[in-house]
Amino acid sequence: MEDVKCRLAVVNTVTRGELSTGNPVFDYEFVSVQLRKVLEFVAFSSMIANKRIYAAAHADFSRHWRAKRLLEDLEKLHPNFYPQPIKFGHVTESGVKHFDKVKNGYLTRDDFVTLYDLCSETMHTWNPFTDKDRRIDFKRSVVEWVRRIEGLLKMHLMQFVDRDEIWVINMERPEDGKVYAITGAPLSKASRPGS
Repeated sequence: MEDVKCRLAVVNTVTRGELSTGNPVFDYEFVSVQLRKVLEFVAFSSMIANKRIYAAAHADFSRHWRAKRLLEDLEKLHPNFYPQPIKFGHVTESGVKHFDKVKNGYLTRDDFVTLYDLCSETMHTWNPFTDKDRRIDFKRSVVEWVRRIEGLLKMHLMQFVDRDEIWVINMERPEDGKVYAITGAPLSKASRPGS
């Protein structure tokens, strides 16, 4: 996740005009590569968290690079594999921390596939015989895509397929700005107040 933060920071410097190759087409391609790598980190983080189960089901997992297939295969094994963006809710008198789900403004699973495929189109040299524009329509501004990725990852929940343990990932620890994880377990319905 530290690498994700660095890549998004570089993309932000390009969108603010603080960094450039001197060629707008190269800048565009550079940003596309960074966004694609960020998305791969997100997908591979989900794989790593469930590596044993994923590897047992897919002997060729080391060659999975197509976003849609990778996400579909992960979802078959674990319907809740995709990071769930959350925000801090409250702490009970007994010290139990509650988090609320973020409802919008983040990179959804469908957004992920769309952006990945769009970024992938820049990986090839432009064909001079095509009618396609040399620049790809990203459907949203790069600034908005970065905002959605940050909305997904700022604080998110990772669930595991084979155990009740959960991880709350926070992208910026107040003391040093580093990524950190808190492990925990969801409360069962029976142990929740008012149940």
